[in-house]
Amino acid sequence: MYKNIIISWSIEFGPIVAFFLTLHFLGDTNSGFITSSTLFTVLTGVALLVSYIYEKRIAWFPLVAGLSVIFFGVLTLVFNNPIFFILKDTFYNGIFGIVLLIGVLCNKALLKPVFIALFDMQDKGWFILSRRWGIFFILLTIGNEISWRVYGQGVWVEYKFWSTIATTVFGFYQITLSKKYRNEHSSKWGMRTKLYHAE
Repeated sequence: MYKNIIISWSIEFGPIVAFFLTLHFLGDTNSGFITSSTLFTVLTGVALLVSYIYEKRIAWFPLVAGLSVIFFGVLTLVFNNPIFFILKDTFYNGIFGIVLLIGVLCNKALLKPVFIALFDMQDKGWFILSRRWGIFFILLTIGNEISWRVYGQGVWVEYKFWSTIATTVFGFYQITLSKKYRNEHSSKWGMRTKLYHAE
């Protein structure tokens, strides 16, 4: 069970941790930012591959997020312009936020197929989870736009750091939701106890 969680979160946050570490050592210069962005892009591709090997599938959420990272990362490298990497967050956070909230309005919990390998809970829990993440992504989109447009690249790096921490904390907090709406055969925290494979 815990191996499942560790692998899932390592795939999700491994590339961004490498990005911040590289940026810390190289400095917040244009070349440092480009190098860090390139590493982030490459590791994201590796993470997608590992996810597919481990779960025999890639859910649409991490797939779209990963492909957007690769797409904007390549643009950043080709045009040697950090703005493309910065806009990446606005693009996929905004898209995901809107899609998830529309899904809730249409009575569809779109995060169920995304996190079904991790959480094992009732449909009500999935709808609450989708609504929470939808609102959270919209807030991240607004914060991303304000940070770089109003304050510049340096402040954006700080915002990215703290928003990543906030996203991690917010993600772990959802375990309280899975615990509340857990299915009987799941763990006491609502986690899937057996490796899930799509039919």
